[in-house]
Amino acid sequence: MEKLIVLVSVCLVTVFAQKFGFGSCPNAKPLAQLDINRYLGKWYEIYKFNSFFEINQECITANYSIKADGHIKVFNRGTTNGKEVSAVGDAYLPNATLPAQLAVRFATGAPYGPYWVLDTDYTNYSVVFSCEALTGLAHAEFAWILSRKNTISAELKQQLFQKFTDNGVDTSALKQTVQTNCSY
Repeated sequence: MEKLIVLVSVCLVTVFAQKFGFGSCPNAKPLAQLDINRYLGKWYEIYKFNSFFEINQECITANYSIKADGHIKVFNRGTTNGKEVSAVGDAYLPNATLPAQLAVRFATGAPYGPYWVLDTDYTNYSVVFSCEALTGLAHAEFAWILSRKNTISAELKQQLFQKFTDNGVDTSALKQTVQTNCSY
């Protein structure tokens, strides 16, 4: 029975993960410091690992703001087939000594998942990574490059892809998010 549960869990991770792998998560290193107040505001999704929750989405943005309870409201929006879609999430800092290792969820009662800021300059880009391990047998990776503008230069793209590589994250699955003809 235990083997069946592990097998089903691995299959679910494979279906819902942006990038699936066997073994443990890459040894990514989030920033040592993160000024959340400077991080707040609107970001455009520039690159990502494809995911089930963003199938065929374009014009994706994320807007972060502080809630009354001290948590962070995450408002993601985009378009699918020309129609606006959105999701509201809740993020918080589980450990104040690790300020770039936030936790986020998009459904009440769902478990929080990691949201690690590997690098940001607050005004141009953010490199975000998430990885969920499954009993040491497999893992699911999520990755995003965000920008304050709806585009980045080829030079900055190369630098940010290198940040992932330096953190053990394979960039071959990163896909560019369409950010043209958007009505944001």
